[in-house]
Amino acid sequence: MKGLPLEGYRVVDMTEVWAGPFGTSQLGDLGADVIRVESYPRVAQSRPAQARQAPLAGQTTPPRSLPANVGSGGAAPLDAPRPWDRASGYHMTNRNKLGICMNVLDPRGRELFYKLISVSDAFVIGYSAGTATRMGIDYQTLVQHKPDLVMLSFAAWGEQGPYQGYSTIGSGPDAWSGHHELRRYPDLDPSSVPGGLHVDAIASMTIPYAVMAALHSRERTGRGQFIDLSLAEVLMNHIPQPFLAWSMNSELAQPIGNVDPDIAPTGCYPCRDEDTWAVIVVRTDEQWRSLRIGIGDPAWADKPEYDTVAGRVRSRSDIDEHLTRWTRTMTPDEVFAKLQAVQVPAGPVNHVDGTLGDRHLNERGFYRWVTHPITGQYRRPAPPYTLTRTPAQFWRHTNLLGEHNHDVLCGLLGVSDEEYEDLIARGVVGNSYRPEFAIDG
Repeated sequence: MKGLPLEGYRVVDMTEVWAGPFGTSQLGDLGADVIRVESYPRVAQSRPAQARQAPLAGQTTPPRSLPANVGSGGAAPLDAPRPWDRASGYHMTNRNKLGICMNVLDPRGRELFYKLISVSDAFVIGYSAGTATRMGIDYQTLVQHKPDLVMLSFAAWGEQGPYQGYSTIGSGPDAWSGHHELRRYPDLDPSSVPGGLHVDAIASMTIPYAVMAALHSRERTGRGQFIDLSLAEVLMNHIPQPFLAWSMNSELAQPIGNVDPDIAPTGCYPCRDEDTWAVIVVRTDEQWRSLRIGIGDPAWADKPEYDTVAGRVRSRSDIDEHLTRWTRTMTPDEVFAKLQAVQVPAGPVNHVDGTLGDRHLNERGFYRWVTHPITGQYRRPAPPYTLTRTPAQFWRHTNLLGEHNHDVLCGLLGVSDEEYEDLIARGVVGNSYRPEFAIDG
């Protein structure tokens, strides 16, 4: 895409699920030419389990260009085959990429991968530590083909150390770091805590930052470098207070649920209709005085012990009981409007459809319509920032499985059409899954 900040850079993406794919998508948002290399014949974790179905006759080859109805705003039928191209989780984290599906463990596939690396600037891989070495695509090997390569590997605990090779997904670092324990409710045990992948969300924002920093360094020095990113260490940087409290004061952090133990009132309060809620946070004495105005300055709030933070913390239960009676008379949006009008931090707890219809998000253009050759038109969140001169854009739809095999291998790497057909016949590249293929956990 012309004029975007990363135009001219090529990034190879070999990641799965959330952190890596979304991180490289953001590089694509800014104009980088991102080429996603998906596993083959192993089914990618990002693709749905029903990917093991046999493709329907005549449906093994994705279109090389969009169908005619796409340009006019039409939608492809939702009962189309190729279920692996319709997984919302895959669409969530992959956009603005070319996609190839290739067996890198095959000698010819690995040779083509080396050739792809030789014409690229950066490589992002998201496998367990040591996997890249076993596959023959580690940094020391790849720099023989691209001396100034920037390579980022993110493993749960990083590439080096006693935990090298340990396997997990995002919930592993969540538990190991202590984050899982901190976000439970005090009266419930850890088994009640729902799964959380906060580490994937924050790592997806860290990955493009680290890659761009290394590319900037290469512009100044002419040298590439290897980036060893630990998911656990990324997450622990988001919860520094418990570690400092223990190391400085031997104070063990306790689970707090929705409550901040240092201020009151703060929490999630039930509203008028069933399963509707609003969050209210009062940090200062000034905000407490504003809250009193916002809720009509009731007589119950006129107690001297409520005038200080310490007094309100001691009286948390009483204040919460009164506040709950007030919030139960309104909708979350009414609580939001009344308290924000007097400068008290508050907001509704939205369901997904609530944010889709949010007037603020829609007026800012946060949700954007995109068109996909399989799923048709749908809305998706925009990039998480706005550059006024070179705004990030959606300029490529989420790639179909193996959609750009021919474009990349023949167009970029110079593979002949005859050799390309032989690669397909030998199962080195492909664009659909067969029933005997399985996800390699």
